Amino acid sequence: MPKDKTNIYQEFRSRLQEGSIMPYDEFINLALYHPTVGYYTKQKERVGKNDNSDFYTSNSIGAPWGEMIIDACTQILKYKDLKNYSFIEIAAEPECSILNQIDHPFGSSITYRLGDTIEIPQHSIVFSNEWLDAQPFKRFRFDATKKEWMEIGVSLFGDEFNECIFPTKKPTAFPAKSVDGYNVDWPTGAKEAINIIISQRWSGLFLTFDYGLSRNAILHERPDGTARGYYRHEIITDLLSQPGEQDLTCHLCWDELIECLEKNNFGTPELQTQESFLMHHSQNKIKSLFEQKNGSLNIEMQKLKEL
Repeated sequence: MPKDKTNIYQEFRSRLQEGSIMPYDEFINLALYHPTVGYYTKQKERVGKNDNSDFYTSNSIGAPWGEMIIDACTQILKYKDLKNYSFIEIAAEPECSILNQIDHPFGSSITYRLGDTIEIPQHSIVFSNEWLDAQPFKRFRFDATKKEWMEIGVSLFGDEFNECIFPTKKPTAFPAKSVDGYNVDWPTGAKEAINIIISQRWSGLFLTFDYGLSRNAILHERPDGTARGYYRHEIITDLLSQPGEQDLTCHLCWDELIECLEKNNFGTPELQTQESFLMHHSQNKIKSLFEQKNGSLNIEMQKLKEL
């Protein structure tokens, strides 16, 4: 067994007695964020398009993405002087930032990475890309025989992880009844993460780009849940197969996050697809790409098509 895999099994054993059950969010937190054997804490290439990476994001296309975000900030805050704002990027990969090698209009920029304490200046533009949907989540399954929701946890028998069901208090958002075996992946960690941002006293703009669905879609239209892993650019359905080696994620619940924002006086949050957001707020940058007459046009346009 590879050394890293041996180590992560040892870490789980130190927390689990034989046959005991760990809630899924705790399992995911260890698998993703353990200080030495967690997926996101290892020194490895996670994001990109080469064979050794596992997935790519909009940040992967480089400068065009950062320039479109700057254009969007300019359009949305069109009556504001961006020199009075700090640009805050949350959860960037090591040695990466969307403002790298880009002239920007902000008064300052701060990049927070894994493990950093996040402090938001008084006037800020806060940006994150696939940060909230990288947080731990709980898993639930409806048992029609018992007529109740059960929580799914993880047990370790020998060197094999197994899913186990145990009684739990039904989350208030869940329906009283559902189809037998209906699975819900509930993004509890995302709510905790966003509270770090919205509990601080600041004003400006909050832009976050993530995968998500409505509460109704999660609870009534996705019977298999939305959880999945990513490894070498393939979707992995077995969440227990490679702890510490594969990314684990699920869709966010937009309604839950919007309610959090509204309760903290964030006005009326606007929910858009990434394509719609860019077409509405980054027209100037997109137009400039079409108007280029040098050889870089094809390269830049190809990157734009990847979004």
